[in-house]
Amino acid sequence: MLTASTLVIVLSFLLAVRSDQRVEFRFLRGRALPDTCLTRTVLHIPCPGCGLTRSYIFLAQGDWNASWQMHKLGWLLALATLFQIPYRSYILLTGHTAPIGVVWPKRFGNLILVLLIVHGVIRAVFHFWS
Repeated sequence: MLTASTLVIVLSFLLAVRSDQRVEFRFLRGRALPDTCLTRTVLHIPCPGCGLTRSYIFLAQGDWNASWQMHKLGWLLALATLFQIPYRSYILLTGHTAPIGVVWPKRFGNLILVLLIVHGVIRAVFHFWS
């Protein structure tokens, strides 16, 4: 989890959002990364996580408004990802297995899952109405 969280944060600073909303590496301009959302590719509707990568990238650039427009929960998931670094480092350094217990992380994870599903349903409904 520490490695994954660190990688997500580092990539947020290394990636850029193009004008066509595709993502590319800052140092490889003009070469967009492949679209990875199967739901959007096949069904042409956004999935509950669509926009999170772009939201993270905009947060890394300090563009809070663009981040919010990409995904309303991007800031919350970015905070949760950022929290993993000191938390997982503490676990590795001290040997504690669950310093804050196991109940709260599970509840928070379930809350995030519910929020993502609700957000995804709302986006899908508005997508069909527009």
